[in-house]
Amino acid sequence: MVELKNIRVVYNKNQVNEKKALDKFELSIKKGEFVTIIGPNGAGKTTLLKVLTGEVALDQGSFTLNNKSIKRIKPYKLFRNVGIVYQEPDRGVFPDLTLEENLILGSKKGNRFFSFGKYEGLELLKSLNMGLENRLKTKVKEFSGGQKQALAMVLASITKPDLLLLDEHTAALDPKNVEKVMELTMKINKELGLTIIMVTHNMKIVEKYSSRIVEIKDGKVTKDFVYEKTHNTEELKKVTAN
Repeated sequence: MVELKNIRVVYNKNQVNEKKALDKFELSIKKGEFVTIIGPNGAGKTTLLKVLTGEVALDQGSFTLNNKSIKRIKPYKLFRNVGIVYQEPDRGVFPDLTLEENLILGSKKGNRFFSFGKYEGLELLKSLNMGLENRLKTKVKEFSGGQKQALAMVLASITKPDLLLLDEHTAALDPKNVEKVMELTMKINKELGLTIIMVTHNMKIVEKYSSRIVEIKDGKVTKDFVYEKTHNTEELKKVTAN
């Protein structure tokens, strides 16, 4: 589904401050997987996300999505097929528009006809018990950070993209809203079947929700393992201790 082979991305090429953000990077992800990316600051996690959204060009290697080279996917189609939720809740919503208007705009991302009565995103919001389904005419700027981020998650997944990227999407939330947003994350993965790549520094989230963990250091994959909570917690401790 996602294939990254021998990826190299170099910033400030041929300058004194040249830096290899990704170097001989390899990663393969199957459809429907939920992969957690961890690693120290500067490891290459942000660059990886920018590669996956087409924001950063490759200096070397290949990136295929559904067996199609990224070079052959037009930018607007990549935008339709790859959703992303950022750390800052306001980046994923339209604060000056109502909740209903946000849902309508989100549904148009993939040029799909908007059918409000059958809209799956509204059902996802209802399942959170935040009461958002009763505030359709409220401007989103009046919502809390957790409510905005829940909406951002829905807007990013409404068109069922091939790949959903989560860039520290719970970092700005309080513990209660972290739980709510992670519940929604798991629901989107399991019930909608979306392939998800989550970048996080929150090891409590990693331990509680992750199934496959990939560690990146110095632009390379240094660990890649399936995390079975009842069997290999020691493996996770080794990763987090480094």
